[in-house]
Amino acid sequence: MQEELGVAVEELLAGELSPGRRFEQLTNMKGVYSVRLSSSYRFVFGVTEGFADPIAVGPHDQAYADALRRHRAGRN
Repeated sequence: MQEELGVAVEELLAGELSPGRRFEQLTNMKGVYSVRLSSSYRFVFGVTEGFADPIAVGPHDQAYADALRRHRAGRN
């Protein structure tokens, strides 16, 4: 997954994210986004004032749970 994360980050920076990455804003979490790394792994990050902050990389449910926990703690 480390290599796939690197490819996804490069695509994000270049503004050339493929549709298969399923880039999306997470529901009810302003400024928190998800990118698909594989069928089961996600990269979740927050964007504040133009800067990205990695939140979680891992299995779909775990990455989203980590993002929700961090959001509720006020650290997105």
